[in-house]
Parts: sequence; C-alpha cells; structure tokens
Amino acid sequence: AIELDLNHFPRGVKTSKQCSLEMMTNEAELPMISTFTQKWVKGWWPFVARDENDGSGHHPLFSLQGKVEAELHLLTAEEAEKSPAGLARNEPD
Repeated sequence: AIELDLNHFPRGVKTSKQCSLEMMTNEAELPMISTFTQKWVKGWWPFVARDENDGSGHHPLFSLQGKVEAELHLLTAEEAEKSPAGLARNEPD
C-alpha cells in the first residue's frame, strides 16, 4: 500500500543513481512540493520498508526495497474526462 500526501510530496530525483535510501532518512532536508500548486511532477523515488519496532527507541529503521520512476499529473474531473488514461498518450507509452 502507498499513501501520498499531495500537499507535502517529496520531490523526485532526476536519475536512478541519485535515488537512494538517504532520501528517506534525511526527510528534513528533502525538498517538498504541493501537487496542488505544481500539477505535474516527474522523477525517481525509493520504495522503502520501515521497521517501527527496531527495539532501540530511536528513529525507525528503513531498508531500500526498490526504485520507481514516475510521472504524476493532477487533473480536474473535466480535464480527466477529456483525456482518459491511455487514450491521450503517444506511442509507446
């Protein structure tokens, strides 16, 4: 499962090589965006597993599970009806 806070969304990085576990462990330094203000975003994000019960009482532990390159577009209902997913795309998307 994934939850995205569209008001406080981490900016993705430009390349897979830049996408790392440190993006999650240094969240305070990570640039954040609002997808309601910036309606289009593209980049790489890490998939992480969080172990809340590390037993030490410190911050949760993270492990890198993979990386994803994504492009997100926030549309109004009217815009989405005019351009349904898949129909407005150019080959080979």
